[in-house]
Amino acid sequence: MKTRIIASVLIVFCWVSLRAQEQGQRLVPLEEFVIMNLSYATHGEADIKKNSQIGKVAFSEVRFALAFPKLLKNKKTVLINGLEFTNLNPEFSAETSNGSLVDRNFYSIAYRFAIMNPLGSKGWSYILGLKPTIASDFEESVSSEDFILQASVLFSKRANQYFKYGFGLSYNTRFGKKQVLPVVQLVYKRNNWGTYAYLPAYVGQFYHFRTSKLGVSIQLNGNNYNFANVANTQGFDLDKLSFSRINIGPEYEVKIAKNLRLNLNGGVAVANKLDWLNGSGDSEFDYSPENKIFAKIGLKLVK
Repeated sequence: MKTRIIASVLIVFCWVSLRAQEQGQRLVPLEEFVIMNLSYATHGEADIKKNSQIGKVAFSEVRFALAFPKLLKNKKTVLINGLEFTNLNPEFSAETSNGSLVDRNFYSIAYRFAIMNPLGSKGWSYILGLKPTIASDFEESVSSEDFILQASVLFSKRANQYFKYGFGLSYNTRFGKKQVLPVVQLVYKRNNWGTYAYLPAYVGQFYHFRTSKLGVSIQLNGNNYNFANVANTQGFDLDKLSFSRINIGPEYEVKIAKNLRLNLNGGVAVANKLDWLNGSGDSEFDYSPENKIFAKIGLKLVK
């Protein structure tokens, strides 16, 4: 139910943005392909919201992604190969109950493969993606418990010179657990306004200047990390860390070189989840914090 409510809010936000832009005529490019993305985010200290747990938690997150597109000889099919890396570092206050048991770094390493191809003669295309992922605290040797195979399929159409839409399915851990989610893509650019929606992951509404853009965005991300249940966990069955958050706030991006962009983002993180699960998938320690302030800085290389 919570997932459906969040998705519905994002769809309404995007639809209102599209309706507000129906005036104007000047054509602008719809999307840029991101070759490299490096970001650092810090989430300020916040109270743990479960009454059974006492204390505060903050965390930082480093994300790095590379993608290499290649157009095949048929001039239609595009292959994309890439790598993704994430480091999540929760930091607990001294008074947090059992915080010393779970205070460690978590890492995710993924290989990304995708194929894009036209579909028929009416402007449709499809993209199939696979992302084998290892997500763990790496306190023990890598095993099958660390492995997650994420996958997606998206069908999209360029409706006109201003508008592109698509839909599909994705199997991922964006809400902190493995699940199948619907995917909706909406991109609308006209005059200096642009709406970018890749639901449920991202919605952004921007005004474009000559070398920059300014707007507001909603970003959802998460992961499911394997947790080494070492002997010093005092008998607790700690198996997985379920992590997710929704960042809402202003976003600014400026061109600092021909294809290089500096991205600044801040605001409030809501629907925070930081939950240690046992072997049955039930909560063992729910350290999910209250809403908190976040700040993010990133570099993008685009094509």
